[in-house]
Amino acid sequence: MTTDTFKPRAKTTEQVVGLIKAVTHDTPQAAVVLGSGVSALNDLTHAHIFPFEELFGIAPTVSGHAGSLTIGRLPENQDVIVAVMRGRFHLYEGHDWNVVTLATRSFIEWGVKELFLTNAAGGVNSSFNVGDLMVITGFRDLLSEVWQKEGLQLLKKAPQDCQNDMSNRIISAGDELHRENKEFRALQKGVYAAFTGPSYETLAEIEMVRRLKCDAVGMSTVPELLTVANSGTAAAAISVITNVWSDDQPMGGHEEVLEASKAASRRLDQLFRHLLAKKHKI
Repeated sequence: MTTDTFKPRAKTTEQVVGLIKAVTHDTPQAAVVLGSGVSALNDLTHAHIFPFEELFGIAPTVSGHAGSLTIGRLPENQDVIVAVMRGRFHLYEGHDWNVVTLATRSFIEWGVKELFLTNAAGGVNSSFNVGDLMVITGFRDLLSEVWQKEGLQLLKKAPQDCQNDMSNRIISAGDELHRENKEFRALQKGVYAAFTGPSYETLAEIEMVRRLKCDAVGMSTVPELLTVANSGTAAAAISVITNVWSDDQPMGGHEEVLEASKAASRRLDQLFRHLLAKKHKI
């Protein structure tokens, strides 16, 4: 008997959507995925909360990922229904691609039209500051099977463009909030490089992604962006810059990531409320 026998079995998208629809018949206009230590939209009304283990059949194992899906209405506009995933699954936890993309595929199956992704990322662009929010306008996939097979060829290509109407809307909302209140830090824009992890990048790897014209690096988000391609769901992503790599500064760890995520979460929460309430206002 192998150890695989004792591993929790993930549910199918049909089972996930079935569990949700047994509790609520409302389909959200948007879903939000919150990365490591990122907090936002904590006060949804008429909320239904599903623990990951109950909903997906498995629970997250990473600190800073609460592991729940909340479906509720935006206090600023009760017509707006939002699904908020607090945490996600990662390849470095030992999950395969199907598990890492299970939530995204379930959102597609459920009929959610917009997916907002967030993550905690290390800044490799030296002009960035800790706590910046970076709208992902392009990415490099350094974690999928395609990368494992065709890595050298992929490095010769430009980053994959993912700027769309959703990301443009986020940028516009950030500009508007910054004009109204200078304490709301202007949004950054850039290219995200996704590694498998869980180890943090070496200085040699950081130099590599800088030469590849990347601005931030992390361990998630690209699987979701690849999954929604050519589906009925559109997606855009925001990185919370939790540290900025420097040759003369020691590298931080997961605790520093969580602390920096808390500080930036307030701005992210403000951004999402402004964006969702305005977009769907009746």
